[in-house]
Amino acid sequence: MFLAFMGISEGAIPFALESPITAIPSYMVGAIVGSTAAVWLGAVQWFPESAIWAWPLVTNLGVYMAGIALGAVITALMVVFLRLMMFRKGKLLIDSL
Repeated sequence: MFLAFMGISEGAIPFALESPITAIPSYMVGAIVGSTAAVWLGAVQWFPESAIWAWPLVTNLGVYMAGIALGAVITALMVVFLRLMMFRKGKLLIDSL
């Protein structure tokens, strides 16, 4: 979370490398849904920076943050759903401790 607030997306790379079939499409769909919802509801980001220090430059900050939350929820649900489908088909094994 800390990296995301600072505008650094490299924290997601280990998760994408672990399971690219589920992670990458989920990240893409979550980003598209969240950003589209925020823009559709009236959020405008005048400065091309996603870090927390650029948030004062956003018009309709509440809507912008709601778009971020919506994108995160969509991403999480899609990752869980895709991994569950892979597990049920026997393409994903879960190691026990």
